[in-house]
Amino acid sequence: MPRRFNVIHACVSTEERARAGISRLLGEAGRQVVHVESGLLGEQLDSIDVLLCGEPPRIDWSRARRLRLLQLMSSGIEGLWPATGLHAEVEVASARGIHLPEMRDHALALMLAFERRLLLAVQQQRERRWSPLAAGSLSGKTVTLVGLGEVGRAVAAACAGLGMRVVGVRAEVRSTPHVDRVYAPQELDDALRAADYVVVVVPLTDLTRGLLDARALSTMQPHAVLIHLSRGGIVDETALCAALLQRRLAGAALDVFEREPLPPDSPLWTTPNLLITPHAAGRVRGYVERALKVFVENLERIERGDLPTTRVDRTRGY
Repeated sequence: MPRRFNVIHACVSTEERARAGISRLLGEAGRQVVHVESGLLGEQLDSIDVLLCGEPPRIDWSRARRLRLLQLMSSGIEGLWPATGLHAEVEVASARGIHLPEMRDHALALMLAFERRLLLAVQQQRERRWSPLAAGSLSGKTVTLVGLGEVGRAVAAACAGLGMRVVGVRAEVRSTPHVDRVYAPQELDDALRAADYVVVVVPLTDLTRGLLDARALSTMQPHAVLIHLSRGGIVDETALCAALLQRRLAGAALDVFEREPLPPDSPLWTTPNLLITPHAAGRVRGYVERALKVFVENLERIERGDLPTTRVDRTRGY
């Protein structure tokens, strides 16, 4: 079948090296790339059939009458909405799933860091203090996964392999591999109350913004640990600080924040029993190559009249 879209417009980066890499990789796939400045994108929408975007600008999309595929290079697409004027015929696709192994490993690493008391071990090393630690095992512990999408299911499989009891919260309650029990969103409190570890891997939408607020955090057990890997805005950071300071939670690890980079004066930096990683869970070597592979596959599916593999459900926002 002949290709319908040989020219790809890209609004991705201002770095010449990054642009050259995208042009080369898509050129090897037989596509020509036209790079568009973010500030000029709105003026050129009426001539674009396929658009590859990094951080999509907040613009009026109504002029994009020719647009058939809007591919984002990130798994989170909250920056796009409300996508004013975007026609219903436009298929929106994300790059979700390209960093599953790394996200899974990051979640496990953070849980193990707390279970094996590595934060205390690092502190003792700095103090040159030899004091053997009594650490635990993840086997037999319960992990609650807030979100059972592709990342959540990958974490579930790994946790089950370590002998953990796995429960999860998802919009549609149905049997999920490696998950012992699935809770509905309205049962979130029960799922949190059951956990030794809570791992947040749910997308940021209108329904999940502020989901883990002070009230929700208060339902967790005092010995529990919260791990947040999805997007800032889902966990109330002020309430989390208070819970840790008052020892109503044993610990927490944050990889994402309401403001990024995290300001130097943020109280999070000095909150006890809080481990901070700089939005690193999904940063992988070869990210661009992986994202472009997903894009090319989605583009070829569109040309065949099929739906993109990583199609975004507009009603859900992910």
